[in-house]
Amino acid sequence: MSYIKKIIASSHIRHGIKVGLASVLAYVVSGFVGVPYAYWAVITTVIVMQVHVADSIHMCLYRFTGTAIGAGMGILLILIFPATPMYTLLGIFVGTGVCAYLTRYNVRFRMAAITVAIVYLTSLADENRILFTLSRVAEIGVGVSCAFLVSVVLWPRRAGAALRERLEHQYGQLAVRYTLLMNNFLSLQQKTDSDLFDDFAGVTEKNKEMFHKVFSMERRFFRDDVNLLSTQVSVFRSVLERLQSMLTLLNQVEGVGFDIILAPELNELTRATTNALRAIGMGNSHDTKRLEEAVSNIETRFIELRRQGVTSRFGAQRLFQVLGFISSAQRLGEYVIKVLKEHETAEQKEMHS
Repeated sequence: MSYIKKIIASSHIRHGIKVGLASVLAYVVSGFVGVPYAYWAVITTVIVMQVHVADSIHMCLYRFTGTAIGAGMGILLILIFPATPMYTLLGIFVGTGVCAYLTRYNVRFRMAAITVAIVYLTSLADENRILFTLSRVAEIGVGVSCAFLVSVVLWPRRAGAALRERLEHQYGQLAVRYTLLMNNFLSLQQKTDSDLFDDFAGVTEKNKEMFHKVFSMERRFFRDDVNLLSTQVSVFRSVLERLQSMLTLLNQVEGVGFDIILAPELNELTRATTNALRAIGMGNSHDTKRLEEAVSNIETRFIELRRQGVTSRFGAQRLFQVLGFISSAQRLGEYVIKVLKEHETAEQKEMHS
């Protein structure tokens, strides 16, 4: 029994079961409501069912609205053009051509063009072409409705949940690489692989795309904290950009490196910052006291060292590079503090509303 449960737990197995059940449901409902061609409902169900709920909802809306628009266009053509060979060719040209042109405004017109071609041509031999066309809309509606119902009710795999998992992992990875970057800086400004963050290149766009699905589709049917997800997505992108800039600064340092007297303070700042980043990635509240102290200690200690004349050992260029890196670490800590406090304020407002 446990083996069977393990197999069913697979997302692809579940998706297959859902598509099969939705197809059967579409066929049964079609027979119950009396639509003549149940296979259109079944085909529609197979087409619109996707792994993630957001994608299924999107496809349901795309398929049904495109079909409705195309059916309306088809009925208009049926009323305007007689069912003669010459006018049929003209109707095909006008219907598909207009819909294809209108795709510049909305992609649903691509589905509308397909529907126009189907209903306008397959209804030629039918006595009541308009009723035939409306029946196609009903069949598509049955298929879309069954797909939507099964997708939302049975094992819903939500884009919001998948995005939260992605972000938690990504923030963890970002924290690890920030620690590596700081360790290399403190190890006599050791150069670091310039591709340290390259595998994140497409991550931010993917996160943005998934968030759009949650915001535009899933939030209508599920309770997702879209404000938190929005914050996580935007903060990840901002932190990544800041770390990439720090990487560039580190790799621009030439010559023999220096021991950094601020190493204890910078290590503490890094630990506090990475802990805070992990908390943001998990969507948890986080006490900023430790991070605020770490940022403040950097400033206090630097002022002491400057008074002692320690910074005079650096040449001008090296001084700018080293201080630029340290300042970037400070600014990153301050940015993370700001994010956490804004999140805390938003949570408090939500609790009192």
